[in-house]
Amino acid sequence: TAGAALAQSAPTVVGIANLGPHPALQQAIDGFKAEMARSGYEEGRNVRYVTADANFSPAMIPQILNQIEANKPSVILTVTTPVSQAAITSVTNKSLPLVFLLISDPIAAGLVPSWQQGGPRFVGSASAMDYDAVMAFSKDMFPGAKSFGVMYSPGEANDVVAIKQIEGAAQRAGITLKAVSVDAAVDVPQRAQLLSDVDFIYVIGSNLVQSAMPAVTSVADRYKIPILSAETEFIKKGLVTVSYAASYPMQGASAAKLAIELLKGKKTTELAPIKPSRADYTAIISRKKMAQLGKTVPAAMANCNCFID
Repeated sequence: TAGAALAQSAPTVVGIANLGPHPALQQAIDGFKAEMARSGYEEGRNVRYVTADANFSPAMIPQILNQIEANKPSVILTVTTPVSQAAITSVTNKSLPLVFLLISDPIAAGLVPSWQQGGPRFVGSASAMDYDAVMAFSKDMFPGAKSFGVMYSPGEANDVVAIKQIEGAAQRAGITLKAVSVDAAVDVPQRAQLLSDVDFIYVIGSNLVQSAMPAVTSVADRYKIPILSAETEFIKKGLVTVSYAASYPMQGASAAKLAIELLKGKKTTELAPIKPSRADYTAIISRKKMAQLGKTVPAAMANCNCFID
């Protein structure tokens, strides 16, 4: 009948709840949409995206989730930890599947019970770092390095988890870790001085440390210490020497693969969260910054196709 034909051609509605406008978050969302399109879900043809962002205001998050839910989506993508955690209470339809994206620890965030299984409402793509991969990369990038420094905030749960994992990876790699705790951004210049004797500084995705990045750079530059960053924006601003991070588009694509399974009728509990594998990491090196610090790009990296300048 005509009614059935019409129902058939109605596009699938997919909600996207984002924390706020940011290039990294947008890259991940673009990766999600690109993977959906590759699998036959084409925007404007058979899928309609209902997107809203909270403009980085936590108070707005429940509102944008309600707005999206009102559009009766078949699945909602929740980008970042605060948005994902809010969805548990704000999305009232308990049978509506949720897919998280860009969360470092979905287990600690209470979204899934383990890395082996999705939760009652959630499954997704985590940005959990593979610190063994980071250590392997740093040995190629800084051959002969005996020690490295990391600054972290003891008040940030993610930082505390990261430091524990980095400690283990450093031991396995045979490199000495010098961890320095920072309680407030104003203390960063002074605390960074404690790393004046390391071979490189590794900057993790710590909100506190990242917010004081120019201060870290000015100390590192004074002592001619290269910085390896876990995110990709600082290298474009000339603040770090190398970045090594899980590609945002790849993380978005992993979330899309899970969303597609859910659209086909799978339950979140029948799927497992996805972590980036070593193949998902991309390196970017600044030759200019290496030269400024009096360092040469090692032979192992000469043909890496990953130079920004």
